[in-house]
Order: sequence, then C-alpha cells, then structure tokens
Amino acid sequence: MSSFRGVSTAVLATILAGADAFNSSIWVNTVPTYVRPYAIQHYDAGGCVVGQQVYRFPVTGPSSDNAFTLISTNAPGSTALGVLPHTHQIHYENFFNYRGRFQLWTEKDGNENSRLLGPGDYGAVPHNTTHTFQILDPDTEMVGVIQPGGFESLFYALASSNYSSPTSSPYDPSIVASDSSPPASVISALQSFDVYAQLDYNPRRDLINGTAPTNTTWHTGNNTLAPDSATPYFVAKDYGPKYLNSQTGYQIIQPLVTPTQSAGNFTLSTISMDRLSTDTTVRDQEFLGHAAFEVLEGQLMVSMEGELLSLLQGDVVFIPGNTTYQYYSNVAFTKVLYIGQGASGLDTSLISGAVVWDSPVWPIS
Repeated sequence: MSSFRGVSTAVLATILAGADAFNSSIWVNTVPTYVRPYAIQHYDAGGCVVGQQVYRFPVTGPSSDNAFTLISTNAPGSTALGVLPHTHQIHYENFFNYRGRFQLWTEKDGNENSRLLGPGDYGAVPHNTTHTFQILDPDTEMVGVIQPGGFESLFYALASSNYSSPTSSPYDPSIVASDSSPPASVISALQSFDVYAQLDYNPRRDLINGTAPTNTTWHTGNNTLAPDSATPYFVAKDYGPKYLNSQTGYQIIQPLVTPTQSAGNFTLSTISMDRLSTDTTVRDQEFLGHAAFEVLEGQLMVSMEGELLSLLQGDVVFIPGNTTYQYYSNVAFTKVLYIGQGASGLDTSLISGAVVWDSPVWPIS
C-alpha cells in the first residue's frame, strides 16, 4: 500500500473497487469539445491526413478554451519539405521531437538557422519567423505546441481526409510518397488561418554535424533560451538549463519556454522524476491556468477528480485551471512534457523551489 501514500481516501477506494479506463469519467477516446479534465491514450485522438502526414490533436482550441493546441504529427521520411515556408503573426509554434528525425529551418531579420532534430530536441518559432520542416526517418513523430489554441482548424482545412485506424497505426504506410505540402496557390490563400506564405525562401542545405551556420552549438555544448519573445532558438536534448527540485522526491526540470520567451503566455518544460518513495507525501497542485502532461518515458500517476490515472508513453492528460491534482512516478524514471497556460504553472513553481543543476539525472542518494 506504500505506493498510495498521500493519495486521497476517495481515490484509494476507487482503485480498490477495480476502476479502470473503461468506467472512468476522465479517460476519453474522443477529445472533448469543451473544457473539462480528461486523459487520452496515445494515438486515440482524432486527426486528419495531409499528404503522407497524419496530424492528431490531443488538446484542441475548444478543449482548452484556446489556451493552446497540442499536436502529434506522424509520417515517414520524405525528400520534400513537410510544408512550404511561411510565418505566423499571432501563433507561437513549438517543435519537439518525440521519435525519429526531422530538420527544422528558421529565418528572421536575415538570421537563418537550421538543425537536425532527434528525440528530445526542441525548436522555437516565435511570431513572424519564416519556418519549414522536413521529415527524415521512416517512423517520425513530432509534437507541436501552438499558442494560442485552435490552430488545428488549419490542418482540417488542408486535409484530404480524416484519419482513423482500427489498428491504431501511427500513419498509413500505403499512401504513395508525394510532396506532403499543399501547393503554393493553397498556401498563399491561408492568411485567415494566420499562415503567410514566404515562397521566395530557399532553405539552406549546408548543415555540418546537424547544424547551420557552422558557428552554432548543437549536441556539443550548452544551449541557452532566447533573451526575449521574438527570437527563434533551438535546444538539444539535455543541453538546456536544468534545475533540481527535491521537495517531494527528486525532479529535474528542463525549461524549454519560460515567461520570458512567451511574453507570459505559456510555459513548456520537460520534468523527470524518480519513483515515489514510502516516506514521501504527494502534494496537492492547483494553478490558475490550464495545463497538460504528455508522457515521454515511464509511468505517470495523476490523481484528479476522485480518480487515479496511470499514463504511459504518449498518453496525454489535460488539467483545467483551478483543478486540484496530484502527480508522481510509479516507476524508477518518468519523464513528461509539461505545457502550462500563463506565466505561473507547475514548472515555474518547481523551478522557484529548485537549485541550478548540471545533469539530466538526480543524485544517487
């Protein structure tokens, strides 16, 4: 019974009664159309097909009251760009590599950068940044966080069909390889979706060791976050800022976006945590803004609304603002991607009680 330490009596009673995802009021297989607590398994969210790419939306504009949209993009490698170059004036776009490889380009004010992103790597695309990407590996999954929410409407407008798979295949391997990007005439007509075509942009192809220009650091040293909310930047896995919080077990917080980079609109971090110990009491959490976790590794337990949820790799839980919840790891190592609305969420709270750390793992004792 030690693994339930700190969990409410109501939750424990639910567990002992044999509750599971089949009779849960929080687990869903369709993303809600209004704000409410919910969890959805990897690949269960509805999506659409654009070329060879399948876009799923575990968090949408309606489900988050337009706080943010969370996107999973699955596709095979391609010799073509995934989308023609463009900018956004309203939306801040975040690219996180969940699996496989893709290349991301950014250009702003004459400063052009490109990186080859592997699992755990990140790229930030602020407003008015020309950008595009190309998927490289046969089984690639990109996680996108776009703020504000509602951007999924663009993909449904571009889609050739909605996507469904009785076998939950990440994408349809029978689709014939083609240019996944809509034609220039379509891209040029998408300004109502906050997409402004930049058809004169020619992506650089001079990467050395996964990066261009040559004076940039990529998987060879530390990456810093941008000093403002206008500058695009990249963070290689485990090479960004790190903080160790030991208030309730060990947690490593690696911020990818802080209020400085988002102008206070959202935060984005990875959080790694050790297994809940028998002498640790899980703390209640409650924040004003909406939030979501996506599990990257391990098993995340979330206690909310009288239920205890067990989330595995790729699963997503959405937590509305002003909702009390608890979370912890049920295995030796769990890592999540955390998205929070506003400037004061879980990650900023954890960082405020942490110390600067130089490792992606915690101490041995």
